[in-house]
Amino acid sequence: MIISLIQRVILPTVILALFFSCQQPDKTVVDKFGESLKTQTVMVDELVKADSTISYSFYLPKTYNGEDKLPVIFFFDPHANGSLPVNSYSLLANKYGYIFIASNSIMNGQTAVYTREVFIKLLTETKDRFSIDENRLFTAGFSGGAKLAIIFAQQMPEIIGVVACGASLPITGDTRPDYYYAGIVGNQDFNYLEVQQTFTVFDQQGFDYTSVVFDGGHQWPSVNSFEMAITGLDIYSIKTKRLTKKDEWLNEIWTKMNDSIYHFNETQDIIHENIFISQTSRWFYGLRNTKELKKRSYEIRQSQQFYNLIKKRQKLIQTEVKLRSEFIKAMELRDIDWWNTEIERINKSIEQSDKEVAQVSQRLLNYLSMVSFMLIKTDLDDNRIDNAINKLKIYELVDPNNPDVYLMYARYYMLQNDIDAMKQNFTKAQELGFNNYEVYKSEYSWKQLFEKEDIIALSKQ
Repeated sequence: MIISLIQRVILPTVILALFFSCQQPDKTVVDKFGESLKTQTVMVDELVKADSTISYSFYLPKTYNGEDKLPVIFFFDPHANGSLPVNSYSLLANKYGYIFIASNSIMNGQTAVYTREVFIKLLTETKDRFSIDENRLFTAGFSGGAKLAIIFAQQMPEIIGVVACGASLPITGDTRPDYYYAGIVGNQDFNYLEVQQTFTVFDQQGFDYTSVVFDGGHQWPSVNSFEMAITGLDIYSIKTKRLTKKDEWLNEIWTKMNDSIYHFNETQDIIHENIFISQTSRWFYGLRNTKELKKRSYEIRQSQQFYNLIKKRQKLIQTEVKLRSEFIKAMELRDIDWWNTEIERINKSIEQSDKEVAQVSQRLLNYLSMVSFMLIKTDLDDNRIDNAINKLKIYELVDPNNPDVYLMYARYYMLQNDIDAMKQNFTKAQELGFNNYEVYKSEYSWKQLFEKEDIIALSKQ
């Protein structure tokens, strides 16, 4: 189990470099409502006809003409910033001919009943408004949005695939998912182990899926990483006869993957070599002869070198899991001097030349940042002000350049009725890049802070 869990590493972006054609001029098309729209233009804050409280962003690719039916990816951002993924991946919509729809109304912290109701209305609007291929509907999300993307696929048979970025849901070997899964995670993401556990179950059960690990933290992935996921969706669509077989494109992917395998073999990087063999074998099972690939994978997994590398990674993961548990307890039990020493030790580990040790250390810091945020938020929500201050100091030690640290301080000092300290910390959050006022002021935990006249004045500056 552990071997399967920890053998995933980064899929270098050089392997599937993007070959975008020159941007073609946009054209005007008419939707089923009779409204004129432009292709290749990100549309934001569109209101659902049946419910004007629900809004979404969307992008029509250059191939959209109102007649040919195109596949759709529905995006879910944890802060309901639908334009973010649509803008980020619009080039992929053009390259692969997808319509992108992103909710501006679904975010973290909402009830399951509400999010399902909103998505059903958004799905209905999409079917009523655009010319879509209802046999190729997918969901995609980041963090909490990834969990929702999976839930919607589990609940709604018309969703045939998911791109889950930076998070997953517990998946056991008891049930075979009836949707295609593409998982993407940063090697410094605090949800890294969670996503890897999903990969493990899929491997154990022999499921077809796509796995991508990129060099980064808890964030929407790069365009190249997301293209790997779309590659998986298209190959799955071909296998299930929802998409006409594209031999030239398949040959291109096959060649690139085998070139990568050869490169890693030449450089004696057997971990990467095995990763690419495994992904190529999953993608092309039933489409190409993968017998030699599987034979080479078996040889690698039987080698002493591979065993030693896996054993090392196993120990690192065990240490990471143990430290997570210990740090949770220390949040309540240890003073700030102890934390100063501990954070200094972790930071020194990040600076080591051993990349795997550095990645584990960075994930621990990112995990502590996330846990600090959640615990402080709970303390302040419950008006346990005295419990929050030590955690705030820890949060600042762990993640000193995160604007959320100083927003939390501002909220803490607001509850202490220390207006000067509240304003000072809010200003620091702004200096560090905070500008997401609309999202925060609509959330219960932050509403009181953002209703303060002093904060409103600072927000307008």
